[in-house]
Amino acid sequence: MTKRLLALALTALALAAVTAGSASAGKDSPDELLAQYQPVTVLDQTERFAPIAVEAFLAEADLERLGDAGYETAEMPRHGLPTHGNGWRLNHRSCSPAGGLAAFACYAGGPATAPAVYGRHEKRDGMIVLQYWYLYEYNFWSLQYPASDLVWQAHEADWEVVTIVLDRERNPVEAGYSQHCGGERRPWATVPKVPGSDHPLVFVGTGSHANLFAPGTHPIDLACYPPQAVAFFQAFGVTPLDVNIPGRMLGPETTAIERIRDREPRWLRFPGTWGETQYVHAPAPLGTVPFGTSPVGPGFQDEWDDPLGTIAGYRAG
Repeated sequence: MTKRLLALALTALALAAVTAGSASAGKDSPDELLAQYQPVTVLDQTERFAPIAVEAFLAEADLERLGDAGYETAEMPRHGLPTHGNGWRLNHRSCSPAGGLAAFACYAGGPATAPAVYGRHEKRDGMIVLQYWYLYEYNFWSLQYPASDLVWQAHEADWEVVTIVLDRERNPVEAGYSQHCGGERRPWATVPKVPGSDHPLVFVGTGSHANLFAPGTHPIDLACYPPQAVAFFQAFGVTPLDVNIPGRMLGPETTAIERIRDREPRWLRFPGTWGETQYVHAPAPLGTVPFGTSPVGPGFQDEWDDPLGTIAGYRAG
């Protein structure tokens, strides 16, 4: 997207936000606050996956449980995903992240769905915490841009979150954007926004879906990678990067907020991973190796349990 087209798109969003804001000025219910500060996510121009609804992911996944012979298909409980027990995982039917770049077609081959965001309103230590959770069907970070099979990291079901903190008077004071194994934070005054509105701009790194405060290239913390991958990067003097060249924009006009709470919907209490094994790949001698699992759901992440403490540990953006 050219700078001129980006500016026109931002202006249109700003006009819509001003119109909506004038109708709800002075209101501060949880749903209204979530709507007022809903982020506008700016996907990279090469991004294949937009945030999807949980139901769309579940429709393509099998429930599995670890047994003596490995993971085995399990029967879905009548009321939905299990909420107790160990060894659970969801496994996207017929697709595997071990395929790397070639797996794109499989994960992108499902029916088209509307983009989704899950909004949470929480009070902590006298502050109001607004969270916006995004689920992506497939995470494929590539060392090269556009993506290639040279060096990559991949897993199913990528969960990311944008956190906005309001003070006791409901004034925004800070925002935290999740990235890989951590995140970045900024005072509200320096968070980029759609002009004339309270909607923060979130530039989404292609493939990794890291939430960034600006487009362009951004170094990734090597602490997010296994020792073998770090050794490869250091041996070849390589700095892994997140990249966002602005493309498709998603926000209040395109993405409805679904409210989530501590115990509802039921899928928040699913104690397993959202996807199968995670993989990293590099040229020999590393090859393609397992690297942990796909992520757990929002209700089992640090940003959910301790949102203020977690974003306080993010690095300054």
